Amino acid sequence: MVYFAPDSLRWDATGAGYGAWLSWLLAGGAEEFYEGLRWPGWREEVPGLTGGEGLSLYPPLWSAEAHQDLAATSRAVVPLGQLLGFARDTALQLDGTDPGFLGEA
Repeated sequence: MVYFAPDSLRWDATGAGYGAWLSWLLAGGAEEFYEGLRWPGWREEVPGLTGGEGLSLYPPLWSAEAHQDLAATSRAVVPLGQLLGFARDTALQLDGTDPGFLGEA
């Protein structure tokens, strides 16, 4: 299993196969995994999102400014394709690395 990290704009291997990843997820592993990427009140913000939407944060999660105070980031609901396209374009601009299919229609 791989994971596209919004704080590094890179694909990271989880070191687990699908079965182990699913067991980890069902056992609550995501709580600790995402701890540094969540802000107070995130649970109230995300239930209204559809499968085709995501939250755009400013400053973005890959910036040092966002991690200084995640609660202070501005957040907006955007189409998932737009969010992934922004991540892909940013990765290309920052270090020339194309993360792959992200944002492609």
